[in-house]
Amino acid sequence: MLMDKYKKQPNPTVLSGGLKNKAVSTPINKMGVTKFDTQPQDADLPIFQHSLYTIPRTHMILTNDGVKHVEYRMPAENEIAVIDWVNFTFGIETMGDKYWQEDEYILDTHRYTAAIDSLEADLEHIFGFTTSSCRNSGLNFYQQSYVLGEDFGFICIGGQRNTVLIMINGRGCNFAKSGWELRLYNFLVTKAKRPKLTRVDIAHDDFEGKHISVDWGNMQDGLGGFQLGNRAPNIEHKGNWRRPNGKGRTLCIGSRDSGKYLRLYEKGRAEGDPNDNWQRAEVEFKSIDRVLPFDMLLAPSEFFIAAYPCFRDLAQHLQPERIETISKTAQINFQTAIENLKHQYGKYINIFKEVFEPEELINLISCSDPLAYPKRLDHVLITARRM
Repeated sequence: MLMDKYKKQPNPTVLSGGLKNKAVSTPINKMGVTKFDTQPQDADLPIFQHSLYTIPRTHMILTNDGVKHVEYRMPAENEIAVIDWVNFTFGIETMGDKYWQEDEYILDTHRYTAAIDSLEADLEHIFGFTTSSCRNSGLNFYQQSYVLGEDFGFICIGGQRNTVLIMINGRGCNFAKSGWELRLYNFLVTKAKRPKLTRVDIAHDDFEGKHISVDWGNMQDGLGGFQLGNRAPNIEHKGNWRRPNGKGRTLCIGSRDSGKYLRLYEKGRAEGDPNDNWQRAEVEFKSIDRVLPFDMLLAPSEFFIAAYPCFRDLAQHLQPERIETISKTAQINFQTAIENLKHQYGKYINIFKEVFEPEELINLISCSDPLAYPKRLDHVLITARRM
């Protein structure tokens, strides 16, 4: 069993000093002489050396790009996190050997389009959406790119050692068919050629801010809760921390250029509600200096907990269902839009409704393009359609 697997691992070492964590001093009787292990106990250790802040043994493997750390995991009692972004690549030969042959096509763009067309069935099966348009431009150093669904991500192709890059953003992860993580895992391990995860964002939400918050994160930084070695990580405070103004604050741990980066922010306020205390912790893993196992798709909570020592406190909490976060986001966006509309145009509408019937007034002040809507509210529209 998974839990047994972790129980069999050697005791982890404490970060500073390499001391082994032992619960009690153990007397050793040998030749009539009693000896005691002089190992310091948790109560004797500084806070950052406490057993709460120990980390698992790291694993390193040799790759074509040198030695890399393999992202590790720890047991999670509940599902406390979800994948909020995923990038992965695979060889163009996955769709068929003919896409290697450039001379079979007049233009490279025809070859790319044909390859993407052959991938549509897999996209529909895994995510429930396919490409919606061609951008006619490159992206991420690829020669051609396509939009997935209703701005759910991108597909990039052309160059880059004949690979295909698929990027599923937070909207795409939320609106993909339930169970897409397992279907993507199966695709990568059974069908894809040269598969690789290049980015995985894992998020934990606390709607009421009881267990995590930006202030909690700021305190944990002082306690060494984000420290995984002798050197403390970089920290940034974004937003008005001295005098919070309801627009939301963000705590950033680490560097965007490294393989792991944490954003802890006031999501409710960022979405537009100054009184909503929804907090989100989002860890961005990238394959820059580490290997991202495919198991991250199946057990995001276990990799989330192992990301930082202080996250072990969250092991018993539950992550809200995706539909809950989608609905809450839509509700905040909708209410904010109504408040803005009332503030800016409420007085005008008071006059107009004295002259026109409600339906006539709505038709009169609506945009002439029936398909036009604010980009910020497309989340509300998609949610309404799906629910």
